[in-house]
Amino acid sequence: MYTPSPNDRVAIFIDGENIHYSAKHLNMRLDYLKLCRKLAGPRRLVRSYFYTAVSSQSEGKIDFINFLRLNGFKVVIKEIKSFNEAEQGGRSVRSSLDMEMAIDALELSPKLDSIILCTGDGDFRPLVEALGRRGLHVEVCALREMTSTDLIATADRYTDLASLKDFVALAGPPPREIKNELPAVEEEDFNSSSFKAQDTSFDF
Repeated sequence: MYTPSPNDRVAIFIDGENIHYSAKHLNMRLDYLKLCRKLAGPRRLVRSYFYTAVSSQSEGKIDFINFLRLNGFKVVIKEIKSFNEAEQGGRSVRSSLDMEMAIDALELSPKLDSIILCTGDGDFRPLVEALGRRGLHVEVCALREMTSTDLIATADRYTDLASLKDFVALAGPPPREIKNELPAVEEEDFNSSSFKAQDTSFDF
């Protein structure tokens, strides 16, 4: 039986859109800093990753992305790309970051004891299996109604996001109006204690 230890190195990988819409389903504005602290528990949190798509209409996201970067998150973004479907006569959007999230988790895995995937997407089941074969303890956190049963069965531990609502809900006023432009990606490290958050959630 696995027991979390202060010596365990853990990293958290957050599927931004999946968890955001799960929080909306719970009528909750989610504090991602509290979420990471709650999921890591007594373990040593090595790194937190956040994956999200952006577009010219992504109002409400840019300050949030900056906030996460200033508080130690590695934010991976991808521009939303539109394309026409000739047969359907419609327009679709492609912005999946599944591959980036899987590669990052596999590359960092030799330096970890545990990995927490915040997603309910069943496409990540092969990643959970691959990490398990490498000897890692793999946890999944997502809303039960939006989580693949196969993903839950494959993980070593599953946490329903709904069960954490009282611990990770963000209190305070609605997000303020913010600029709509992407900043340059900064490579330097930031000290979270030097930055005071105005908001740790986003709405889009």
